[in-house]
Amino acid sequence: MRNSFAACLLLSAAVASIAGTVPAKAQSAGAQAGTGGIEEVIVTATRRAEELSKVPQSISAFTAADMEQLDAKSIADLIGYTPGVTYDPASKDISIRGVNSTAGDATTGIYIDDTPIQLRALGFGSDNTLPAVFDLERVEVLRGPQGTLFGAGSEGGTVRYITPQPSLTDFGGFAKAELSTTQDGEPSYEAGVAVGGPIEDNVLGFRVSGWARHDGGWIDKVDYMTGQTLQANTNFVNTSVMRAAMTWQPASDLTVTPSVYYQYRQQNNLDQYWVGLSDPGSGNYKTATPENMGDRDNFVLPSLKVDWNFQGAELISDTSYFNRHEVVQDYSGTLYDLSYFQQSVDSGLEPDFVTPCTGGLCAQYAKLANPPPLLTPNGIDLPGFGHYEATNYITNGQEDFTQEMRLQSNDSKARLAWIVGLFYSHETQLSIEEIRDPQLPALTEFLWGDTMQNIWGEGLLPNGDDYINHTLAHEWQLAGFANATYALTDELKLQAGVRVAKTHFDFINFSDGAQNFGPLSPPGGQENETPITPMGSVSYQFNPDDLVYATISKGYRIGGANPLFPVQACTEIKVEPESYSSDSVVNYEAGSKDRFFDGQVQVSGSVYYLEWSNIQQSVTLPSCAFRYTVNQGAASSKGFDLQGEWALSDDFDAGFSLGYTDAHYTSTIVSAGLILARNGDKLPGSPWSFSVNAQYRKNIWNHDAYVTLQDEFESAETGLTPERDPGTTLFDPGLVPEPSTNMLTLRAGMKFDNLDVSIFADNLLNSHPQLDLNHQDSNTLLFEASTLRPRTIGITGNYQF
Repeated sequence: MRNSFAACLLLSAAVASIAGTVPAKAQSAGAQAGTGGIEEVIVTATRRAEELSKVPQSISAFTAADMEQLDAKSIADLIGYTPGVTYDPASKDISIRGVNSTAGDATTGIYIDDTPIQLRALGFGSDNTLPAVFDLERVEVLRGPQGTLFGAGSEGGTVRYITPQPSLTDFGGFAKAELSTTQDGEPSYEAGVAVGGPIEDNVLGFRVSGWARHDGGWIDKVDYMTGQTLQANTNFVNTSVMRAAMTWQPASDLTVTPSVYYQYRQQNNLDQYWVGLSDPGSGNYKTATPENMGDRDNFVLPSLKVDWNFQGAELISDTSYFNRHEVVQDYSGTLYDLSYFQQSVDSGLEPDFVTPCTGGLCAQYAKLANPPPLLTPNGIDLPGFGHYEATNYITNGQEDFTQEMRLQSNDSKARLAWIVGLFYSHETQLSIEEIRDPQLPALTEFLWGDTMQNIWGEGLLPNGDDYINHTLAHEWQLAGFANATYALTDELKLQAGVRVAKTHFDFINFSDGAQNFGPLSPPGGQENETPITPMGSVSYQFNPDDLVYATISKGYRIGGANPLFPVQACTEIKVEPESYSSDSVVNYEAGSKDRFFDGQVQVSGSVYYLEWSNIQQSVTLPSCAFRYTVNQGAASSKGFDLQGEWALSDDFDAGFSLGYTDAHYTSTIVSAGLILARNGDKLPGSPWSFSVNAQYRKNIWNHDAYVTLQDEFESAETGLTPERDPGTTLFDPGLVPEPSTNMLTLRAGMKFDNLDVSIFADNLLNSHPQLDLNHQDSNTLLFEASTLRPRTIGITGNYQF
C-alpha cells in the first residue's frame, strides 16, 4: 500500500510541477484518440450547455468515455476521483465539502437529468437511492451550494446523472459483458446493451437500454450458537436497469422527448462482518446476525421534456413523476433488542423503567459470580434460552411530481446571458419502522420471570411486531428563480442569481407496540417557510485558456416537524420539540481553470470557506432510545480541491485529484441537557483525498493495446468527532477514527476493430482496512465493521456498433 501511494504521489508531483494543478477524471476521448490535446467537455451545470473550462464553478464531470475507462458501475466508483466528496455505502449519503447530515432533509441534491430524487430523513433508515452507472452521457458533481438553480436539498452540492438523448441522424449503440471473481468470495457478472437511432430521419428517433449485474458476496453467514455456515458469500447484490426514450422533432425548432427509467436493486445481506468472529488478514469474514440484513429497492421515473427554440430565446419544460419503494433491514432487530434489554437488566429495572427487576435472569445474575452480558465480543449469549431472532423492517416510499419551466437566452454571442424559471414539486413520502419479535413473550419470561403483559403493559401486535412507527409526510414547494451573466468586457463577466421559494411540509404519524409503551396517535405537525437563496460571482478570462473566478452562494434545506413519542419513558425531557426550521450554508469560493501547452494540460482548482448555520441535528435520548430533530449549533468548513489531466503524448496521459476538507463545529451544542458536540469537534470524514489515473497505449500486432493504472487514497480521520470526544454525552470509548484507505486498480486491454477486451484487478493489493466500526451502544461488546471488497480479478468486453 505504501509503495503504491508513494508512486502515485511522485506522479502527481511531476504533473503539478509542469501544470500547477490538474481534473479528477479519466482522460477524455480526444486525448485517447491522439489528437494532441484534451477534448473539451460540455456540461449543463448552469442549465445551459457550456464548456467545462469556461464555467466559473468547481465541477467534476465524467463523460461516457471516462466511465468506461474507470469501469464505473456506481457513484462510489467515481467519488474516489472527485476531490472534496465522500460516500457512505451503508446510508448511501454523499457528503460534499463536509456538509452532510442524517437528520432532516437531504444536504446533497441528486438528480436524474432535471428530476430531484433525494430523500428526507423521516425516521431510521431513510436511505437515498442512487442510479447505476450504465448508458449515461455524463455524471456531473457540482461542489458548493446550488440553491439558486437547483433549490432545496442542494446545500453542500449536487450530483447529476445525465442520460443520453435519442439521435435523429445516426444509428448506434454498444454491448458490454463482464465476468470476475473476488478473492475468498463468489463470482460477479454483468451484461448490458444500449441501442438507438432514427426511426424517421430528422423527425423521430429512439434509444433503449438494459443492464443486469450480479455482485458476488464474500462474507459468510454463520449460526451464532453453533458456528455452522448457513449461507456462504451472503452479501451478494443483484441490480437491473432499463430505460427507453424517444425524441420527436415535428419542426426544426421544437423537440419532444418522453422517457422512462426503471431500476431494481436487491442486496441479500449488508457488507458488515462481526469483528470477533472474523480474520480479515486471511480473508475470513463472518457475520452471525440471525436475520438477513437485506435491502430491496426499486424505482420508476417517467418524464417528458419539451424544448422550443425561437428567435432570441429557448423555452424548456420538464415534467416527471418519481415513484420509489424500498424495504431495508437498516439495523439488526436482534442486536438492538438485546442491547436494549441488557441496559434494563444491568440497571435492575424492567422495560417500563419503573419497577425494580426481581425475577428471571435478574435473580440469576445475583447468584452468578460473573454474570455474562447478553452481547459478547463473539456473539449472543442467552444460556438456556435457545435461538433468538427479531427482525427490523423499514419501508421507504417516495412519490414525487416535478414540473419546471425555464425561459433562457439562446444567443451564445450576446453580452447578456439570462435564465428565468418556475419550479413546482409535490412529494409524498412514507416511512414505516417495525421490529417483528414473535419470541418476545418467551424472552420476557426468561429475563424477568413474568408475562409480557405484566412487564410491558401489552402483548404483541397481531402481525408479531413489538414496535411500529408509521409516518406519512407531504412536502411541496413553489419557486421562482433567475440567473444572469453580463459581460462588462470580453474578458470580465458578472453573474448574479436568486431563488425565492414557498415551501410546506406536513405529516401524520402513529406508533404502537410494547417497546412504544402502547399506542400513540398524536396530531400531526407542519412547517411553512419562504427561503431566499442568492448567488453572485465575478470571472475574468485572461485568454481562451485561463479563467479566474470568485463566487458567493447560498444553499438550504427545508424544515420539518417531529412525530411525538412516549416521553414518559425518557428521563431527559418532558416535552418534545414539535418542529424544526430550515438550515443554510453560505459558501465563499475562488478558483481558476487553465490549459497549457496547446491544450495538452488542463488544470483547475479552488479554495473555499463555508458557514453552516442553524443545523438540523438528530438527538437520541440514551434513557429510552427515542430520537427527534432540532436546530442546534453551527459549523464551518474550509479547504481546497485540485484536479487535472495531462496528455503527455499521443500514447500516454494521466490525471489526478487532490482534496482537503477541514469541517468542524464552531459552537457547543446542547439539547435536553445532552452535550451533542463541543466547539472544535470534527464533522465525520477524511481530511485528505488523493487519486491518480494513468494510461499508456501502444500498437501491438496491428491492434491498439493499453494499460491503465488507477489509485485512490483517503487519509485517516483526525481530531475528535462528538462520538470520540470525552466531553460529550455521545462519547463512546469503543469507537476509533476511520483509518486511511488505498485502492489500487490495474487494467490491460486490446481493441479488435469495434471490440474492446480487457482484464483487470481491482484492489490489487487486497487492502482490508477496518471501516465503520460500530456497536449497538457504548456498553455492548459486540462490534461490527466493513471493509473494501477484496481483490477482484476479471475480464470485460465492450462492443461498439
